[in-house]
Amino acid sequence: MAAAHTTAPARQNASRDITPTAGGTPTGYEPTNHAYHHAFHLLHLAPGPDIAVPAAASLLALDTGRTAALLDRFVADGLCERTAPGRFRARRDVPHRAVAGCGDGAARRRLIDHYLHSAHRADRLIAPHHPELPLAPAGAGCVPEEPDSREAALQWLDTEHACLVAVRELARETSRHLVVFQLAQCLNGHYVRRGHTAQQLAQWADAVRSTHALGDPEAQITAHRFAGQAASRAGRHAAAVAQLGRAVRIAERYGEPGPQAWAHYIFAWVEETAGRDGEALGHAVCAASLFRRAAEWGAEADALNAAGWYHTRLGDLEQAGEYCVRALDIARRYGYRGGEAAALDSLGLLAQRAGRHDEALDSYRAALDLCRELGNTYQEAGALDRLGDSYAAVGRFDEAREAWAQALGLYRSQQRLNEAGAVERRLEKAC
Repeated sequence: MAAAHTTAPARQNASRDITPTAGGTPTGYEPTNHAYHHAFHLLHLAPGPDIAVPAAASLLALDTGRTAALLDRFVADGLCERTAPGRFRARRDVPHRAVAGCGDGAARRRLIDHYLHSAHRADRLIAPHHPELPLAPAGAGCVPEEPDSREAALQWLDTEHACLVAVRELARETSRHLVVFQLAQCLNGHYVRRGHTAQQLAQWADAVRSTHALGDPEAQITAHRFAGQAASRAGRHAAAVAQLGRAVRIAERYGEPGPQAWAHYIFAWVEETAGRDGEALGHAVCAASLFRRAAEWGAEADALNAAGWYHTRLGDLEQAGEYCVRALDIARRYGYRGGEAAALDSLGLLAQRAGRHDEALDSYRAALDLCRELGNTYQEAGALDRLGDSYAAVGRFDEAREAWAQALGLYRSQQRLNEAGAVERRLEKAC
């Protein structure tokens, strides 16, 4: 389902009485109308590979109906190409020039605001437990998009991926430091779900620089901890530890429990990826306690679940069960579907380690249903991997191979090469 397109109320009219050029070809193009030429020039300011009608409407400060008609005229005149239904790209080989007072800066600000506010709305729809960011109001003439369902929000983020990257780079180049940081916050969950590790790395490297330019310690903690998470996902453990160490040091000076909790929580995950489960457990337990003090219930559920996961891997199944059940209870109490999926996955591993494979299969399948509902392909891959192990343990080898094959495809698409290699070896033995 495509994202819903809102029709703006009457806006500042950047292109009054727009008319097409005579002749309809780019050869020797000379605009016959200043506003038409102005709009075509502004279209070249869009930094992405193409632009959708709603984003172009914010760029031009027009309503979506007039914008769509204008873009169709540009296509008819040979000035633009239609890249997909409702998406356009200005031809770069057609002459265009800025004119005095044409408002390039204001148009760029409207476009950046459009993507930032639209991404925030999409993220909140997909993950309502994420904190609402204190965004500055969108500029006059900018009307962000409002997806009408989780599926539409996921599709919007996927479709606009390249444009969002380009807009982040534009915000960085124009020193809009707060936007760089806030856009990274809006997109981080999507990058994790989809396994876009390279972009997660790039956006948090930009955000670290931007938060230090802002001089905001709480923002710096967030940027460093997510930079650490991204580095760990990319297999750069030393860089991850360095980023998390900075986050913890700033958090200890800052003094609030919430920022400290988040730093320890991500540190736990980083230590886990390096196989240091004992160290990871210490950070997870510390994070859970701090989250409780900060009344961040969803995050507390995640930290409790992480502690249960590490207890399982360390062989203390009784303690593991206590932590995972507490996590599941909190997640269900507050309607946190992502936390519920994670706790069910952990309970599947716990049952698997205890030899209760039928129980493990039930937990993994319930976790997978939620992962797919939420579009969390990253967690889905791991749950499929472990589901295959439990199928194999009870002699259901065809189903084990199917689960492993699905996990392998996701691991490869997410560049998780170590996990992919391990699954490939199990598939070879099972054949």
